[in-house]
Amino acid sequence: MPPARRRVWHAVRTTVATAALVAAAVLLVMGLTTGGSTATLPDLDGRPVVVEETPDAAGADLRSTGGRFVVPAHGLDVPLVEMTVTGGTLNPPTFTDAFVLRDPDRVTPQGTRPLVVALHAVRAGRAPGNAFFEPGSPDPAVLVQPGAELVVDGVTYRVERTEVLAKAQAARSQDIWGALPDGGDRLVVITCLQRSDATGHAAENLVLHAVRA
Repeated sequence: MPPARRRVWHAVRTTVATAALVAAAVLLVMGLTTGGSTATLPDLDGRPVVVEETPDAAGADLRSTGGRFVVPAHGLDVPLVEMTVTGGTLNPPTFTDAFVLRDPDRVTPQGTRPLVVALHAVRAGRAPGNAFFEPGSPDPAVLVQPGAELVVDGVTYRVERTEVLAKAQAARSQDIWGALPDGGDRLVVITCLQRSDATGHAAENLVLHAVRA
């Protein structure tokens, strides 16, 4: 392939700060790096995505669920991988999978925390989270509508609403991280909202709130 066609797609990883998944507060990071790469990972189209820091897949104790994360209306169908937050940081190790967060204390006396699935989105390329918003726009429209089906390991949820939150807002959201009376039937999907005219870390998170169908 001629050098001019050897395109390198820089990773744009979502950044989210969260409340506790366990007893202590957790910082959930899916951030951005550009340049100075130490590794490359393929996106959904097989194009190389440059990352400066290789995620610690071993520390995350990754385990395939054997299931899929499927959004039929948007043509998204990717493997579902269970993942542990370690060292206070979540950095999913691929741009081709959906990651369900392992939460051994999900059920509490106050209620149940929603099931949380985290997805990468990239600014120049295509990762699972890119399916949810308009590509290549400085002010991207959210493409997922209320009523859309999200299928997690064979269980169908329907989107109730979507919201775009600054990272600090996402960190404080009880609808994402809090114990809720109906939390056992709820799903939250988090990615970053990538704006084409932005640089550095994505400033916002796109959050989908869904309930079991």
